[in-house]
Order: sequence, then C-alpha cells, then structure tokens
Amino acid sequence: MTHQSLYTFSVLNNRVLQFKYNTSIQIARLHSFSNSKSKDIFTNTIAFYENLLACSNHDGEIVVVNVYNRKKNIISSEQYNIEALHFLNNNLLVASDINGHAQVYDLKYNTAREVTTPSILTLLHREKNMDLNTLSCSVLKPLIDENSLALAFGMIDNNPMLKSTTEHNKLEEMFRVVFTKAAEELRKDNKDNALKLLKNFKDISSKKEKINALFIDFKHYDRFKLHISEEKFSIAYALCLKHSSLTFTPEFKEMEDIFDTAIKLAREQMLMNQKDLANNTLSQYMTILSKRDEIKTLLGGNYSYDNSSKEKSKTEIQNEKLLFAYEKSDFKECYELIDKYSIEDLELVTLLEKHWIKLMIECENHALNGDIKAIKTLLGELLCTKTRVEKIGDLLRVAFYSKIKTLEENKKFSSAENIIYSYIDIFGLDIEIREIMKEYEKRSSKKLALTQGENEKVLRSDWLNAALIVES
Repeated sequence: MTHQSLYTFSVLNNRVLQFKYNTSIQIARLHSFSNSKSKDIFTNTIAFYENLLACSNHDGEIVVVNVYNRKKNIISSEQYNIEALHFLNNNLLVASDINGHAQVYDLKYNTAREVTTPSILTLLHREKNMDLNTLSCSVLKPLIDENSLALAFGMIDNNPMLKSTTEHNKLEEMFRVVFTKAAEELRKDNKDNALKLLKNFKDISSKKEKINALFIDFKHYDRFKLHISEEKFSIAYALCLKHSSLTFTPEFKEMEDIFDTAIKLAREQMLMNQKDLANNTLSQYMTILSKRDEIKTLLGGNYSYDNSSKEKSKTEIQNEKLLFAYEKSDFKECYELIDKYSIEDLELVTLLEKHWIKLMIECENHALNGDIKAIKTLLGELLCTKTRVEKIGDLLRVAFYSKIKTLEENKKFSSAENIIYSYIDIFGLDIEIREIMKEYEKRSSKKLALTQGENEKVLRSDWLNAALIVES
C-alpha cells in the first residue's frame, strides 16, 4: 500500500506537513524550506510516487522525501517559480517552471538535464491536469500508426516524461517482440532475416547499441552452447554477462530452469538442517555474480569459496555487511546499513522495507492514541535507529500531542501540564508545542512558566539522549 491512500499533506508557513487521512492531527513535519533568497518564498507544488513525496518552492529548492523512513534528497535547482513536478519512476523527477522550461533530475546519481522539446512542454504546461497517458496518446499514437518508430522513440528520448506511459510501453513491447524474433533468426544462422526484422529500428539512437550488440553476441553462440552441454554453468553465465543477447535463447532458459531446480532442492535441504548438502548443491553457482545474493541469503552468508583472485567490489562488501547483520538478527544495524550505503537492489531490502512500513503504520495509530509505551514496545531496539531518527521522533511527538489533548479534553490540566514540561525537556520548545501551550493556557486559564534553559533551541534528534524515552 502506498501513502496516497493513508495520508493527506499540507503546506503551511514554508513547512510540509503530513496528516493521517482520518484525523486532523499532524503526524509529521516532513520538511521546512529556508528563506535564503527572497522574503516572499512559498511552497507551490507537490507530487507523489509510491512512498515518495516531492515538493518545491518558488525559490527553486526541491525536496524528495520517503514518508516512512524520512530519507531526503534536497535539490538546489537553478529553476525559479517551479509550477509542476512529475515522477517518471522512483529515480527520475521532472520539474517545469513558469516559463515552460523543464529539467529531469536523476535522484540516484544527483544529475540533471534539460528537456528539449518545447511544444510538448507547452502542452503539458497549458493542460496541467492532463493525464500523461492522454498526452502520450495524442503525441505518439499517430507516429506509431504511421510506423514512424524512429520519430516516436526520438520524441521519448527528448521528452523523458513520456516514458512508462501506455504508448511508450507499446513501443517497447513492439521492439521486444521483433528483437526476440531477430535473435531466433540469428540462432538459426539467418542473419539477413534478422536484419530485415530490425530495419524499422536501426535508426533509433537509443536502440542502436543493443541492435549492434545482438549481432556481436551471437558470434559466441556456439561456444555458449558448448559450455552448457558440458555443464560449465559459471562460464556460460559469465559469457551472458558480457553478451546479454544470449539470454534470449532457449539454451539460457534451460540453464535457468536447472538453477531453479537446484535452488529449490537447496532450500528443502536447509529446512532439514542439511546445510552441507545445500552448499554442495549450489557449489557450482557460488562464483556467479547474478546468483550470489540469492544463494548467500539462503545459506545464511557462511559458505566460502576461493575469491582470492578477484577483489570484491565496494557494493559486494556493503551487501555482505547487510547479510551478516541480518544473519545476526541485528535489524537496527540492517536499517542503518541500508540507509548509509543506499542499498536498494537486494530482495532482502525489499522485505525489510515492507516490514518497516508495517511498523510505521502501526506506530502512527498508537501515536494518535497517545500511547508512547506501545510505540516503544513495538519498535524495541529499532527505536534508536539513528538513520531514521526523524521519523521515529515525529511518532513520539505526536503521541505526546495526542496525550496532552486527551487530558485537556478531560479537564486533567495538572497531568497535561506535567506532560507539556516533559515534552519540552525531551524535544525542546518547537512550533507545535507552542501552539499546544497556547491552547492549554486558554482552556485551563493558567499561564505556563518557562525557564531560560527551556527556551533554548535543540536539535530534532536530541531526544535520543533523553533517558525518559530510551531507558524507561
């Protein structure tokens, strides 16, 4: 489930706020924009994609935040008066300003490039509520119908916002079908037929490299078949890594089926505590890069093989650290490693993040009920996950807010006062507690007294040092 069905968002005084869909209680302050360039800056556009929220202000600052783990990507854009944001996927974000100029930001590699076809951007700018599939249909469908595939793909290359739309997916499927047929013709040694099949795609810049590689890759086809017949799977997989077109052959599918059978048998052996047998079953696959993560997850990361001749990559070392932490059941370290190294490509990360989202949703409900103890019990050691301190801190703050509100409604002002002071000791005197204090003083007709120390500003992560939270 994504955040859209669970939350609403608001922008107030340059702050991006998050609310549960069925309550007016603020559950998080996702971001606060600075006023570095102008006195009259305000936040003016928001976009969503899965668990990501993107927001920008008139001064060109863009923030992308994961609403569950609070990981942020802050972009200082050269654009001014950004009026539209759109996610192409979880790594690509398009921003368009008031003049119709657009940039595509790669969130993974922190790069940006300008989108160059103004007619499409003008149309998107003029029809701000137009669905992108409708836009792509109006632009791409006539080109597809005319078989002007090079023009259609060129339009997409120049306008990345058209990627992943219905018409783009149709184009990619057309290419995939033809490419597969061409590979089959090369497998039968019919090069002329393969060239004829691909003639409509040969002038498409984004496909030239793949098409050229197809003919080069099949020069190694006979050697590939020989390795498989001799069951030298590690060499065969290595050949596919270098010549990826070989993965379109029935021999590759046969090799994958053999691996699937082996991994299924090894899984059964592990369930019966026969780890030595499982190691033996998978021994010939252990040096295959594309299979290594799956095998190490299954075997628990303790098998060994001769790796002295090949230095492990930085990514492999980071992944191994994560797998080792998982084996120790040290989930706090798992999440800190995921955030520290931005690990995304392992199936284990997907499983851990799904579990985290489930925890956050449960904790949000406890927070709205003012139940701090339930949050601490549910999270356990994860309460002090340093890389996710902002999200956890917001949960605890909301629990305090809700508890204070309930006590005020029941006219238990003395108890509410004590919790307000406890909050200030832990979290400091922030904007939200100041509003709650005003409401308390109005209801109770009592003025709250603050010491000089309580007026001092504290970091939003300082609650980690509060014994009342982490030790009680």
